[in-house]
Amino acid sequence: MPIARRRLLLISMLLLSLIWAASSVEASDGMRGDKCIVSQDQRIIDDFYFFCRIVEIHGTIEGDLIGAASEITIESTGVVTGDVWAGGGKLEVRGQVGDDVHFAGITAIVYESAHFSNPRIDVAAVAINTELRAGVVLPGDLLVRGYQARVLGTVGGDVDFAGEALQIDGVVVGGVDASVGDARRRPDVPHLPVYDLSFDNPGLWIAEDALVGRDVQYKSSTVSLIPPDTVQGRVIFNKTGGPSDITKVGQADAAARLLWDYFIDSLRDFLTIMILGVVGLYTVPNVIKRPALHVRRRAISTVGWGLITFMLSVPILIIVMGIGLILVALLYLIKLNGLTLMLGILVLIVTGMLAGGFSFLLFFMGRIVISFVIGQLIYRYAFHASGVGTMRRWITTLALGTAVFVLATNAPVPALGLIIELISALAGIGAVIMYGRDLLYRSSLLTIMPRLAAPRSPLALPAPALVDEPIMGPGMDNLPDGFRGFE
Repeated sequence: MPIARRRLLLISMLLLSLIWAASSVEASDGMRGDKCIVSQDQRIIDDFYFFCRIVEIHGTIEGDLIGAASEITIESTGVVTGDVWAGGGKLEVRGQVGDDVHFAGITAIVYESAHFSNPRIDVAAVAINTELRAGVVLPGDLLVRGYQARVLGTVGGDVDFAGEALQIDGVVVGGVDASVGDARRRPDVPHLPVYDLSFDNPGLWIAEDALVGRDVQYKSSTVSLIPPDTVQGRVIFNKTGGPSDITKVGQADAAARLLWDYFIDSLRDFLTIMILGVVGLYTVPNVIKRPALHVRRRAISTVGWGLITFMLSVPILIIVMGIGLILVALLYLIKLNGLTLMLGILVLIVTGMLAGGFSFLLFFMGRIVISFVIGQLIYRYAFHASGVGTMRRWITTLALGTAVFVLATNAPVPALGLIIELISALAGIGAVIMYGRDLLYRSSLLTIMPRLAAPRSPLALPAPALVDEPIMGPGMDNLPDGFRGFE
């Protein structure tokens, strides 16, 4: 299963590169256009690339199916002997596939008429909805990252899911490893007619006539009701949704387990902050040191800037996405389909970069800056050390501060870690924004106001040139102009 997780992390990047390749293919390599159809009597002996609005595969492709489209359908008569690497709105598999299926988009559905010819075929999807209809037999694993997954058929391997809702109403020969939402909540979004988009209730749902051959291990904030005799192995529940409370531990085993979790969580956070922090100190040290100076000198101001940034980030993200979707809709209405798909992908990339950048600032950069500040305070007041320091001292400073920070934030004390994390994240983000503001201000000054030449020293000024004047007799120096005397 760890290999499967690592594999899913690479799917999005690989799909983006494949979509870019598909957008630049020539006619001999595949198809581009509004509606691309491989007819039933057509056989393509090569990898097939596409970049279309609608793709329908009725014939045979002896190779991989690679590309992006709004709707992708492998019809019941269609055959793909290789892998499927697709991105877009909706993927429907009704025909035969000879290797793994990879999809990133909104909805992926495998119908009962689908046939997988290889005994170890996996289906990996990063999508809002993923569904295996009743009658489907998937020989390998099902790996899903998204909102929900429905298993109504048979999975010959394991099910690995991370999202909100997992429904098992069929057979899973292997085990189930899932991370699901709170079963007490209900989705506020109604079913949408676009791409068969629906939103089931969060949680892990196993039907009474379902069957899981091995262990079921799931993470959630609430326990799911699993019918008896549906799981042949063990049911392992891991509670999520906040730090544990050491004040409510009543047994020695529970206390030992709580301390062990505390140690593991602290070690994980320590390694994460140290790896990112050391890389930052070697590559862009001022991005860590200068914001840390802002936190030390103007702590209240940094928290204020961080709060303002946090409040503005969501509206900015919504505005950018809204403008992008409006442009996509306009291009779609005037039938510029190729440009529409490209712009849609660009909107997803830009909004993803904005969301990812802010998440990095919130969850990582703020921690690094605050940890460095704590280390500086330890050096100054505990070790009475001052001065600029070297790279080794910077790393030691970060290590000391990180150790104190992770031990405090992961402490199993109610609300303590959350309060420290919140203040640290806001202060760290605010300090980075203030440093960026300073850089922008300095660059604008250099651009608008050119550097003035320094005034020359009076000692360096050259002596005035001597002018030769005629020597005049007494009383002749104040006569009118042109007077030369009496004749």
